[in-house]
Amino acid sequence: MEAPGTPEPAAAATLREKPALRVPPNLAQLRQSRIDLVGVASVEGGEMARYLLAAGFTNLVGHDQQPDLESLERAHHLAHAGLSREERRQRLEQLLHGLHSLQLADGYLEGVEHSEVVIPTQAWFLSPANAPLQKLKERGHPFYSLIQAYLDLARGEVVGITGSHGKSTTSALVAAVLSRSGRYPTVWLAGNDRHDRQALEEVARDEGGGCLVLEISNRQLLQMERAPRVGCITNITPNHLDEHQGLAGYLRTKRRIFDLPGCEVAVRNGDDPLSLEHPELAEGIHQLRFARTEARLEGLDGAFEEQGMLRLRWQGASHAVMPAGRVPLLGDHNLSNVRAALSVLAGLTDPEPGLLDRAVAAIESFRPLRHRTELIRQHRGVDYVDDLSSTTPQSTVAAIRGLGRPCVLIAGGEDKGIDFTELVGQVGGPVRSVVLLPGAGSERLARELVAAGQQALVHQVEKLQLAVELATELAQPGEAVLLSPACPGFFTAHYGEGGFRQAVRGATSPRPRRAPG
Repeated sequence: MEAPGTPEPAAAATLREKPALRVPPNLAQLRQSRIDLVGVASVEGGEMARYLLAAGFTNLVGHDQQPDLESLERAHHLAHAGLSREERRQRLEQLLHGLHSLQLADGYLEGVEHSEVVIPTQAWFLSPANAPLQKLKERGHPFYSLIQAYLDLARGEVVGITGSHGKSTTSALVAAVLSRSGRYPTVWLAGNDRHDRQALEEVARDEGGGCLVLEISNRQLLQMERAPRVGCITNITPNHLDEHQGLAGYLRTKRRIFDLPGCEVAVRNGDDPLSLEHPELAEGIHQLRFARTEARLEGLDGAFEEQGMLRLRWQGASHAVMPAGRVPLLGDHNLSNVRAALSVLAGLTDPEPGLLDRAVAAIESFRPLRHRTELIRQHRGVDYVDDLSSTTPQSTVAAIRGLGRPCVLIAGGEDKGIDFTELVGQVGGPVRSVVLLPGAGSERLARELVAAGQQALVHQVEKLQLAVELATELAQPGEAVLLSPACPGFFTAHYGEGGFRQAVRGATSPRPRRAPG
């Protein structure tokens, strides 16, 4: 999704000189020094390279685990899905021409110890090939990140959204509402999502009037040295537990958005017990909440629902905002995202009636983000819904419930070890059949479905196209085909030969008749 409020077209921008491009203090003296970018085909690596080249850095060394340039090009193309094909081509060309050197395959990480700073992707520590980086970090070698660069360079307002689920949609809702608010000449939406258009160079040229909305992952939270001024946690469910040595470590990581220096406003989910654990916040932080009922705000300001009406409590008074039925997004989880966005708005400014009217207009015109319960086709009475971004059982269950109709579920992928019990309970009810693609998580889910007596509803296939074709045969008019992996790694494993949209087109398009005989 292109960020709401992205600066005006290039033709208008050329009418005046661009403001100077600022550089973070800890990089300012390193324009001629060696800086190593690890994972240059990724969104984070590509955006940091784009910015540093524009800022005049001349000794950038790129590293990527791809075996050759052709593979690097494919990886870059997939990673930068939010850009047009031509933009992807241009950015890759600029990257390859701008780097001082590029280390692939056997040369990966060669000489990295000679760098002044290492700038890796957020998930660098998960790859065994990055063991040399771990040793460097343990020795105190300087590391830097895209998320920290945003925080260092933003001069205007900064809002950070994190959580186990809903952070992408909530971030986009906040950006859309703030863009309509009239308070900021520019609003950027950036951070974690591969489908967003990053805006580091633009933020580095802003003179202080813009607003930056960051979607922040748990891995990015570990890279941050300070917090956005306004932080929000959408919810917390067990996730990434292996990365954080269990649930307690995961909770501490999510809480960093409130606990790091710089946080002044904390927006929390009153319906979510894990989000409210350790309720104490640093002195001076203004807390708001969002919840289904006013009682769960516990006297704090924030958004809630009453008799089908979304309302906002502000300075002790309750204000009607809009009927919940006018929210153009499926499911209770999306109503929670809207309540979170309204509470963030209240944390930024006095939500007077005119501002709330503009917020309502933004919400009513909002459409689902790509790969988030996104209706992509209707064919012969069947809805095809893309929910690729749901990589946990809990988010897949939320998508199933949000449909409000029976479905055939396409799922599978790697195994995070998260409990499948709730998802298994949906099968035989709203989920009429499950089509699983290969993966360790798929195998465990299949075993649990068989143990629950649902083996007749489980189908396992090897390719995404075959999964969609089978789901199309199984689905009846009035039902849906829902792609919602419930496991990580689905995109990497199954999108190399085309995605869900392409597979749906192939499964639902008229096919030529074969000649007799």
